[in-house]
Amino acid sequence: MAFKELKIENLNINPCQMIGADWMLITAGTEKSYNSMTASWGHIGALWGKHINGRPTVEIFVRPSRYTDSFINNNKHFSLCFFGKEYQKDLSYMGSHSGRDEDKVSKTRLTPLFFDDVPAFKEAKMIIIARKIYKGKIDQEGFIDKSIIKAFYDTDSGHAYNNNSYHNVYIGEIIKILVKE
Repeated sequence: MAFKELKIENLNINPCQMIGADWMLITAGTEKSYNSMTASWGHIGALWGKHINGRPTVEIFVRPSRYTDSFINNNKHFSLCFFGKEYQKDLSYMGSHSGRDEDKVSKTRLTPLFFDDVPAFKEAKMIIIARKIYKGKIDQEGFIDKSIIKAFYDTDSGHAYNNNSYHNVYIGEIIKILVKE
């Protein structure tokens, strides 16, 4: 099945469901070398007037310790891929194994494809290609509700990856939205 480009004004989605409940794959790199990670945090919206030019933005959150972070940091573009429920097990694998240690894509039913050298996946029902326009970092001092620190960043939270590893924040200008025909 091929993809067709969707104009942003025709995008009718529930990002809370798509990102928070159904998850997405964040992928960056090139055809020669790329990596992906599963994410359930992110935003799609308007920022800095980009929506006036028909270019809304996406915001993703990636811990610096994640292998994918270096790919996002070292490339101009990244993709967000959204899948049907039948790929939940594949997304779970992609989120619980590191591309540093193995070719994790080969352990799933996912097939990489590339749009202008930006990696994405053939099985996605929707792909967003974004151009990175901002990188920042979540900072402990910025929290008004300190309970979030304990739940998501404190080493005592029960999550082994926390270790006070605050997320990098990447904002990308949406360049292209592709949907299955």
